[in-house]
Amino acid sequence: MSKLEITICDTAAELTHQFGMLNFQGNTWDFGHLEPFAFQCDLDLGFPVTALVLFSCHCFTHSFVRDPRPRIDIPFSEIYDDGREKRVLCPDRYQSSRRLLRDLVLSLPTRRIIVADERQPNFMTVETTTDSGEPCLYAVFFEVEKDRARKHRLLLRVQSAYTLDQGLTKR
Repeated sequence: MSKLEITICDTAAELTHQFGMLNFQGNTWDFGHLEPFAFQCDLDLGFPVTALVLFSCHCFTHSFVRDPRPRIDIPFSEIYDDGREKRVLCPDRYQSSRRLLRDLVLSLPTRRIIVADERQPNFMTVETTTDSGEPCLYAVFFEVEKDRARKHRLLLRVQSAYTLDQGLTKR
């Protein structure tokens, strides 16, 4: 396997980290693009490394604070509850994740990643366009750690992904 070659692998059968489908304002949202998957790549360690990719609901929801409506005015059908937290379904995040996220994750081995603060998750950005064709900056925030259960495997957790309103800040 060459250094830049990526091979998609089977995902562990025991994983149940899936979102299923839901209905948002009469439209069915399918989350197949956010199902866990694994890929192998060569990181110059003398053996291929497998990265198991997991996604959070932050890739298609936003916090109540970011919603322009008072919380009382948000319909119950627009609230997503994953058992740990409640968030608001976000059509923009959902559509962007369908259009961009999987391919961006697969491009990580070929990208230069800068760790600005070891206490914060890593992130990457890509210049793209909105559905209406306007330029924007899409950010993907992720954490990577060694898998304690398997050798030569990393866990890559995509914590959040969304279009930045104002670009990057110094923080």
